[in-house]
Amino acid sequence: MNTSLAPAPAKTTNGSSDLDHLYCCDPDLALCGTDVSNVPEIDADSDITCVVCADLDGEPCSPGCPE
Repeated sequence: MNTSLAPAPAKTTNGSSDLDHLYCCDPDLALCGTDVSNVPEIDADSDITCVVCADLDGEPCSPGCPE
């Protein structure tokens, strides 16, 4: 695994599910595939993070990701 491709996630909240999601290179698409476009980012850690995003956190999000 090439750690230079590891995602740099940022927290968002999805108003429809009230879960926090993480994204990598595309701020409109969560790691789990949820559309998080037009959803405000939040800074606080939460206990309601999407389990799929949490599981994928730290994994490369795509080979072309510069982060």
